[in-house]
Amino acid sequence: MRLKRFLFGDGHPILRDAVSLSIHLLCLIGLDLAFRIVYSHNDPHTVPSYVPFLLSLFWGTVIAGASVAMPRIVRRIWVIATTAFFGVIVIVHACLESFFGQYLSFSSVMFAGEGAGFFDWSYFDISGKLIAAVILAVIASVIAALILGKTKRYLIRLAVTALVVVVGLTGAFILSDKYFEGESGGITWESTKTAADHYDDFSDYHICLHMCGLYHYTYRDIYVSTGLIDAVELFTNRERLSELDEYYSSKTADPDNDMTGVLSGKNLILVQLESIDTWMVNETAMPTLYSLMQKGINFTEFYAPKYLWAATFNTENVVNTGTVSPMNSSKVGYFTDTAYPDSLPGLFRELGYSVNSFHRSGRGIYNRGEVHENWGYGKYYSGAEMGVSNADMDSTLTEAYGLFAPDGISFMSFIITYTGHGPYTADGEAVKKYESIIRAGVADDAEDEYVWALCHAYETDTFIKNLIEKLESDGKIENTAVIFYTDHYDHYLTGDGLLEKYKGTSDGNLMSKVPFVIYSKGLVPTTVDKVTASYDILPTVANLFGLDTDGRYYIGNDAFSSGGGYVIFSDRSWYDGQYYSAKDNVPGELLAERSREIDERLNVCWDSVKFNYFKDK
Repeated sequence: MRLKRFLFGDGHPILRDAVSLSIHLLCLIGLDLAFRIVYSHNDPHTVPSYVPFLLSLFWGTVIAGASVAMPRIVRRIWVIATTAFFGVIVIVHACLESFFGQYLSFSSVMFAGEGAGFFDWSYFDISGKLIAAVILAVIASVIAALILGKTKRYLIRLAVTALVVVVGLTGAFILSDKYFEGESGGITWESTKTAADHYDDFSDYHICLHMCGLYHYTYRDIYVSTGLIDAVELFTNRERLSELDEYYSSKTADPDNDMTGVLSGKNLILVQLESIDTWMVNETAMPTLYSLMQKGINFTEFYAPKYLWAATFNTENVVNTGTVSPMNSSKVGYFTDTAYPDSLPGLFRELGYSVNSFHRSGRGIYNRGEVHENWGYGKYYSGAEMGVSNADMDSTLTEAYGLFAPDGISFMSFIITYTGHGPYTADGEAVKKYESIIRAGVADDAEDEYVWALCHAYETDTFIKNLIEKLESDGKIENTAVIFYTDHYDHYLTGDGLLEKYKGTSDGNLMSKVPFVIYSKGLVPTTVDKVTASYDILPTVANLFGLDTDGRYYIGNDAFSSGGGYVIFSDRSWYDGQYYSAKDNVPGELLAERSREIDERLNVCWDSVKFNYFKDK
C-alpha cells in the first residue's frame, strides 16, 4: 500500500523526483555500459576507460536533468522516450555491426530507403544480453516516469534545470577537449594516430563510439554528419580554398601513354555489376563474362573499397565523379549540388554524346534522378521508365536496348544491374530458374547458399550475353566499348565461413577485390596485374577515349600510367600488391611517404567536395 501510494500519490515530491532522476540516469548509463561491454572486442583502448564513462555520466545528467522543469505528463513522456530512443539506437548499432561490421552513423540515413528494401533477419545476430539490457532499461524508465510527482515551484525547477544542463555540458566539453582536442598525430595510417586524430576525422565509428561513449558519440556524429562542421570550418578556415588552388595547380598529371586514345570516338556502355564477386566468374555461373575476360583487358587486382554505407551508390559516385565523398558525412547536397566539372558523363556530353543512366530503382532512391543529372547525365531511367517487364531480373534489361544503344548518334550509357543482390534463398526467382543448371556444374556437396548466389550471378550473366549479342546483330559491336566492374564484394553471403572460404581471406579490406574488364573489338587481350581501385576507372576511361581532361581533379590515376598502383581503404590502410599496411611490416620510409600521400589525397578530395570547390571551375 505504501509503495502504491508512493508511486501514484502526490506526497514527497522532492524525494520522488530524486528517485526518478536517479533511475533515469542509471538507465541511460546502463545502456552505454551494456553496449560497450558486449562489444568490448571493438574497443582499441584509445583513451582511459573512465573517459567514455564520465562523458556518458555528463550527458546522462543533461538528458535526465533537462526534464526537471517540465509538467509531469511531459516529464513522463520524456523519461520513457529518451530511454527508448537510445535503446533503439543501441539495437541499431548492434544490427549494423553484425552485418556491416560497423556502427550506426547518421551519415548513412540518406541511404536507408533502399537498404530497407533488402532487409532480412538472417543478416543480423544480436546479443541476447544486450536485448535484455535494453528491455530492462525501458521497464525501469516506466517506473521512473510513474514515480514523478506534480511539478511545483516552477522558477526553482527552471533554475535547477539550467544549472544541471550547464554543469553536464561543461563537464562533457572540458573532458572531450582534454582528450580529443589535443595534439594531433597527423592522421596517417600509423600507430602514432591519436585520439584527437580519430575524433577530428570521425570516420572509424568503432573507435569513436568506444572512446566517446554512446551519448557524446551521438552528439559528435550528428554535428559531423549534418555538415554543420563543414560550415564552421569554411567560415573559420577560408585559407583552405587557397591551399586547394595551390595543390591542384602543382599536381603532376598522368602523361599520355601507349593506351591514350585507343578507344577514341567509340560508344561506351559502362555496366556496374551488383555484388558480382571474383568467385562467381567461371564457366558454370558466368560463362559470358568469363569469356570477355579472356578477350579484353582483364584487371586481376581491382578493388572496390566501401567508403560510404551504401556500397553500390558509393562506387557509382566514385566512378562517375573521380572523387571519394567524405566518409563521415553524406549530405544529399554533396551529390545534388556539388559541381563536378570533369565527371565521366560530363566529358562525353561535351563531345556531343547522348549520355543516360539506367537502374531498376526509382528516381527517389538515393535521389538518383537528381544526382545523376547533376553529374551530367541527360536522364536517369528507372525500371518503370525503361519499360522492362521485370526489373528485378537483369536479363530483361535488354528490352530497353533501344534506349541505351540508340541509332544514329554517339552514346555513353551507364547501367547498374540488380539481380546479384541478396539475400539468397531457395524461393528466389533466379534460384527457381537456374538451380538445376548451376548444380550440374558444381561439386555435389556445394553449400546451398553458394549455389543460390551463383544462380543470381547466372541471371546477370544472361544480361551480359544478351547485350553482346544485340550489339553484334545490330552492327554496333565494332564501334562500342563495353566496360564491366563490380560495385562491392558479395557481402550477402551469410553462411558461417562461406565468405572467407570463397574469398580466400577473412580481412574485410582485402575482400573488396572484384572483377573489372574492358572489352572492345580490336583491343589486344591483356591481363593487368597492377593494383587498381574504383577511383582509377574514370581517369583510365578518360585516357582510353582521349577525353578532354588532364586528370588533376581526380583522386585516382590512369591504370596504364606509372601513377597509383595501390588501393586506399576506408580506414586509410593500403595495399599495393606487395605490402598491406594493416598487417605487413612495411619499410618505415615507404610507410611514412605513402601515409603522407594518402592523407593529402583524401583530405584534398573531401574538402573539395565539402566546400564545393569546383563550382567556379
